[in-house]
Amino acid sequence: MNKYMEPSQYLTPNLYISRNESEIIDCLVDHHEMPRDFEESKVISFFAGKDFHLVLYFPQLSDRGFQMFVVRDFSVHVDELFALRELFGRLIEDGHNMRQMKKAQYRVDHLIHMARTFRAMMHKELAHMEEDPRPDSFNSF
Repeated sequence: MNKYMEPSQYLTPNLYISRNESEIIDCLVDHHEMPRDFEESKVISFFAGKDFHLVLYFPQLSDRGFQMFVVRDFSVHVDELFALRELFGRLIEDGHNMRQMKKAQYRVDHLIHMARTFRAMMHKELAHMEEDPRPDSFNSF
């Protein structure tokens, strides 16, 4: 990941990324997800209301710190989940923290598969929506 990017920004109207450590730590503490060990890489995911949070922690001195991705109302904004999946796929292909990126991609894959179920639970008014977009571009595990 690029440590020289803006500390926080919206990549799309519903996909937010942050490297703001104070914001990320506050969010992790508020949701009881703060890691206890900072010697190993971490992939932490949780829900805050209808939003999906994915937090990566890198212990390497060259790129130490947190990154957080938030997909707002993830069950409806599945395109953002596909974008995250593709981002992690590119990072894996480029050899960046492959084990951690594979874990992150797996969590996003799982959520993509479950998006329709979550949408039915969280948005009963949208239960009639067809399948999630771009199923042809999604490779099964």
